[in-house]
Amino acid sequence: MQILYLAIGLIGLTMTFYGAKWLLRSRTIISFQKAEREKEFNIAIPGLYSVGIIGGGHFKKSGNDEFQISNIKNQQLIELKESYLKWRFRKNWKMFVEYRQFEIDDIGNYKIEIQNHKGQSNQPMRNNQIIITESVKMLKRFLGIIFLVLGVNISFWGIILTINPTPFG
Repeated sequence: MQILYLAIGLIGLTMTFYGAKWLLRSRTIISFQKAEREKEFNIAIPGLYSVGIIGGGHFKKSGNDEFQISNIKNQQLIELKESYLKWRFRKNWKMFVEYRQFEIDDIGNYKIEIQNHKGQSNQPMRNNQIIITESVKMLKRFLGIIFLVLGVNISFWGIILTINPTPFG
């Protein structure tokens, strides 16, 4: 019976590993100061990416600024989708907020431009950094949360029951 409990504990540890992997996946592609307004970057792996702001954790929207990403080779614009849940993370002890997501099918060089609408300046955000990171689809992110919570609990009880098969009596 203890082997069964140990197997349950190992399944829980595996769930914890994958849950953490899906949640904490945020390899940085490029990071630059917002004042630069334009930057080139290279995408080596097709997939889902996000544009976020470091230090913009207290903003509900990205202000008057819009992001525009284009392929340098053929000048094709990439469609940016708004992140409705505005995922917040910590990066270097500052809040990082995902504002837009985009999907890249072709590897190569791309350019991001920050366009300010109506000539308005967004004073509180001018010193913030813009960051482009790898992202995870929303379903995978929710599964990551579920796997992390259940995995920790299952592994805890599996290990406890392996050590002491009758903890309550």
